[in-house]
Amino acid sequence: MKNIANFLFEVGMLKRTPRTGFQFLGSGAESVAEHSFRAAMIGYTLAQMDGRADVGRVLQLCLFHDIPEARIGDLNYVNKKYVKPDEEKAVEDLARQLPFGDDYRSTLLEFMAKETHEAKLAHDADQLEMVLSL
Repeated sequence: MKNIANFLFEVGMLKRTPRTGFQFLGSGAESVAEHSFRAAMIGYTLAQMDGRADVGRVLQLCLFHDIPEARIGDLNYVNKKYVKPDEEKAVEDLARQLPFGDDYRSTLLEFMAKETHEAKLAHDADQLEMVLSL
């Protein structure tokens, strides 16, 4: 139960983790949790409109896609030119601690690979959320 509590604590940290893209642009503010929630709602909408996507999978991909940022932070465009976070290590370290770690790992790897139809919709939702926020 301790590992589950730690996982839920980390997810809660996303409420206090700022999206650095707004800092880079000079205006606005949003937490990673706010972004993930809206991306999930956009993903749900896109999947429903698509008609052939697994809606539940798109939701899961959207909800999970930024959980590693509780460990590595949210890096903006300029940060990424100089800092190389090890997102795969962050995913693996957390996956080893969870009873549903294999599912967590496969979800994040699917999102990162951008190969499945659902992962592409989740990426579209991720990008649309930022565009709509701007």
